[in-house]
Amino acid sequence: MPSVAIREIGIPVRSATNVQLFAGEDRKGTACLYATMGQMAAPFFVLRIDPATGACEKFLGQHAGDDEAVCAHWSPRWRCLFAGVWKHGHLYRFDPRADVLECLGRLNASDPEAACFPCGIAEHPDGRLFIGSYGKCDLTSYDPATGVFTNYGRMDETDMYFYPRCGADGTVAGLVRMTRPHVVALDPATGEHRTVGPVADVQRGEGHVELFTGADGLLYLRSHAGNFRVQGLEAIPVETAPPPLPARTLPGGATFRFRDAARFAYHTLEITEPDGAARTVPVNWEGEGTAIFLCHTGPDGLVYGSSILPEHLFVHDPATGRLEDLGACSISGGEAYSMGNLDGKLYIASYPAARLSVYDPARPYRFGTDPEANPRDLGRMDEVAYRPRAMVCGPAGKVWVASIPDYGMWGGTLAWYDPATGTFGSHRHIFPDCSGYALAYLAEDDLLLAGFSIDAGTGAQPRAAHAGLALWDPHRDAAAWTGDLGLPITSVEDLCAVGDGLAYAVLLLAEAEPKPTVAFLDLRQRVTLGLRRLEGADFGTLFWGCRTLFRHRDHVYGATWRGVYRARIGGVDVEPVWVADAEDAPCGGGAVIGDTWYFPSCHRLRALALPA
Repeated sequence: MPSVAIREIGIPVRSATNVQLFAGEDRKGTACLYATMGQMAAPFFVLRIDPATGACEKFLGQHAGDDEAVCAHWSPRWRCLFAGVWKHGHLYRFDPRADVLECLGRLNASDPEAACFPCGIAEHPDGRLFIGSYGKCDLTSYDPATGVFTNYGRMDETDMYFYPRCGADGTVAGLVRMTRPHVVALDPATGEHRTVGPVADVQRGEGHVELFTGADGLLYLRSHAGNFRVQGLEAIPVETAPPPLPARTLPGGATFRFRDAARFAYHTLEITEPDGAARTVPVNWEGEGTAIFLCHTGPDGLVYGSSILPEHLFVHDPATGRLEDLGACSISGGEAYSMGNLDGKLYIASYPAARLSVYDPARPYRFGTDPEANPRDLGRMDEVAYRPRAMVCGPAGKVWVASIPDYGMWGGTLAWYDPATGTFGSHRHIFPDCSGYALAYLAEDDLLLAGFSIDAGTGAQPRAAHAGLALWDPHRDAAAWTGDLGLPITSVEDLCAVGDGLAYAVLLLAEAEPKPTVAFLDLRQRVTLGLRRLEGADFGTLFWGCRTLFRHRDHVYGATWRGVYRARIGGVDVEPVWVADAEDAPCGGGAVIGDTWYFPSCHRLRALALPA
């Protein structure tokens, strides 16, 4: 294994994710605000804020693996804040009388994967909490009086998300998502549950279903088939539904919000009195670090990158050491899934909704949607794309993006944006029910090479058995060839063109998952020149997780969640370059400048000197 040198650059972004704000009270019963904030560099935290001054206190969670409070609830009855936390499905309680943020346990200790992502917390009139979850559409109750969890199992056998609500009459129901939104009601005494009311279909774009708590405290269902009141295990048609129950306010009726939430900053409170008078209050806090999704070599030769939830664009200048959080760069606010350069500008494709932004490094930074904004949000690639995994800029003068579809859908897209005309175009189901996943440009042949995956939108299980590759003529905007080269491909994880119609690919093959395979391809002859499954005692756990490719001199390098490997161009003899500890390993794509590869390790930007 070659000797490599690795150095720390710094932590570019220290924001928070999934920020939620609640009116509550402190240990003395004085009104205050609570914010739950996620971060990946350390456990999530609860922030107690004085709404008059902005003074705040920070309380850290207990589990480093739980980085995001994805749902929370302030209970006036229990005078506590409860939070459901991803990744391991823990329920936390913050008790202001003791100033303690404690973990109450797993929502489903017997099957943690069934409740790894809590979707919502609803309080029953008897004081029990009902928590719905993703990965198996689970429902669990927790009784704060006894400390007992009760799991009711799956609320739907196909879908994966469950968002619960409790009515003032004791009704327990929840919205099932993502492929066929509908409401399931539960009898907590017997565990019986059933679908009530109409069912929508996201893939077909048919219908809509919304479950909400009315101003009278009862549960209502709005849908394409009319309005219903959910009572017990029934949905009773009603002519009109009341307005939703208003959010809890501060004493006296004042409402509150983070005024800078649209910029994903969360440092300025806005308090609005019932008469409309508003004031702003600064809130000073700092997170330990926000995870980085990817890095990219910009058109000016600097390192650019995106943080994850929230999405901030950052820049690093290797010559001066400058490392700066530039701020919001997309309305999406999740993360930049892919970036590319064209005509001196940086194009950024972001999750959710696969929105495209453009940034000119030569101009002052001011994000917006107006023509003079920089970066400027250009809009969605199309109405289906959601996770824009790959981008290539330049062919036919366009920006090309391959994407996974929206939640609950099958069939991602290959889409383009033409800067000259400001127009978009898109193609779907190039491989039926498959997603656009990887892109490369075969410059000598003036063709795009696109790789596909059987992956569906989040919340939907794959329907296709196999995916494949396509050669795309960017001028005709049509496929020149599609196929699989005789390989049982389930996913093309990444592609790297190396000239003369040759390219490397990292593939997942049906008989070998989850172990990836490096393939050396001749796209002119439509043949595979070499295959190397990435396994074996000499590599250990190196080939796991993140699978990206990049070229440096006469080698193609691969980065994974356990390190870096390489193969000399022309073959598939693979050698490890660096095997890393989990906390130091790459977590996303990197940027090559000179002989250095800049990459993220969770929230840290690091640099690896590429060996000769």
